[in-house]
Amino acid sequence: MLKYVSIAAATAAAALMSMSAHAVQKDITVTANVDTTLEMLSADGSALPTTMQMQYLPGSGLQAAVVNTKIFTNDKAKDLQIRLATAPLLKNQTSPGAKEIPLAVSLGDTELSTTAATLKTAELFPGELAQGSNVLPLSIGQKTVEAVTASGNYQGLVSVILTQSAATP
Repeated sequence: MLKYVSIAAATAAAALMSMSAHAVQKDITVTANVDTTLEMLSADGSALPTTMQMQYLPGSGLQAAVVNTKIFTNDKAKDLQIRLATAPLLKNQTSPGAKEIPLAVSLGDTELSTTAATLKTAELFPGELAQGSNVLPLSIGQKTVEAVTASGNYQGLVSVILTQSAATP
């Protein structure tokens, strides 16, 4: 009987201790978009910004937004193709009837359009693949730099598509 009381007392003490303990659980979902052949990052190796702010200079128009980039690939023997998914433009969110502002996009010295342009890997990658390409400024600006006639909050999407050529050059 004494053994039964000791076990019961130990069980009650353990239950009391577990009731007084506080715990919290935090669940974090981790995601990754992986393309094993190609990546475009900021020149410092961080992800490209998902938002870029263009500044407006009254009388002159919108100033280009620029971020320095690098391209990483697993195969220097294959050239790259770059294009825009659609012709980018800014739409006035506060005055939807306002004139849209067409945008111009360039990567380094290459003006981008919806037609693919070839980037020669021999020119882009002077060193080891792990170092990435030369630094290439990605610039987004007004197609025709001019004063904007309607005030408001403008927004648009620039979708850059970068692919690796199927054949070696």
